[in-house]
Amino acid sequence: MSPTVLYPLTLAGLLHHVLATQSAATTTTVIVCSSRHDFLHHLSQSLDQHPSGARNGHGRLQDLANPSLHILLTARRVTLAFCASVQTLLAYLAAYRGNPSPRANAGADKTRLFLVNPLALHASTLSFSAQGLSRSFAAATETALQAGAALHVVECHSKGKALGHHPGSEGLETGREDVAHVATIGEANEDPWEQEVSILNVSARRFGSHNGERAWAGRTVKANRIAARWFRFEKVDNCSTRDGQG
Repeated sequence: MSPTVLYPLTLAGLLHHVLATQSAATTTTVIVCSSRHDFLHHLSQSLDQHPSGARNGHGRLQDLANPSLHILLTARRVTLAFCASVQTLLAYLAAYRGNPSPRANAGADKTRLFLVNPLALHASTLSFSAQGLSRSFAAATETALQAGAALHVVECHSKGKALGHHPGSEGLETGREDVAHVATIGEANEDPWEQEVSILNVSARRFGSHNGERAWAGRTVKANRIAARWFRFEKVDNCSTRDGQG
C-alpha cells in the first residue's frame, strides 16, 4: 500500500479511525509530534471547548472512552510514541524496526505507522521549509518501507493553537497507552496542507529581522505539493467506521 496523507481529521477523528480499522492481526504505532505533556494539555483544552455529550461529527469521544471489549482488545495493539523535536523524530524513525514478531515476517500480521502533526512540529523551527519537510517525509517513507509498514500521515487541527512543538518540550517518550482516552474535539480552522512553505531553510536573522520572526522566506511552495512527492492524499470522514483499512 502506498504511503498516504489522511485528511481532514481532528484528533478525535484520527483516534476513531485508528481503532475502527484496527484488527487483531494489525500492529499500529502512532508517532505524535509533541511531548506527552503538551499533547495531554492540548486534549484538556479541546475538551473544555466542547460538551462531552455533544452528538456531532466529533461526538464519538464518549463511545471511545467506554471500555468496550472491542476497544480493550484493539487498543492493546496500538503503541504511542511522542517526539517533541525534529531531531528526536528523525532519530526515532532511524531506530524504528516495527513489529519484531516472527508472525509479522511471515505476513500474518500487518503493521501500520501513523505520523501525526509533522507540519506543526516543523513550524516553529528553521526546518519549516521544503528542504526540512522533505528530509522528514523521506525518512518516514524509508522507515515504513524497511519495516514493511503502511504509512499514514495526518495533520490534525482544532480550535485554538494546533498541536505541535513547544519550546522546552524536547525529547522522546514512548509507551503503550489506553488510546481510547486519547482524543480531542475541535474543528479545523484551515487546511494545514494549503499553507505556503519556503523552499530552503532560512534564518530570519540573516535578513535583518528584529522581532524574532522570519522576515523573508524567498520562494515558497504549498505543503501539499511537498508531501505529494511521497504520499497520495486520501479524504477520510472524521467519523469513519470502515474496517480493514491500512
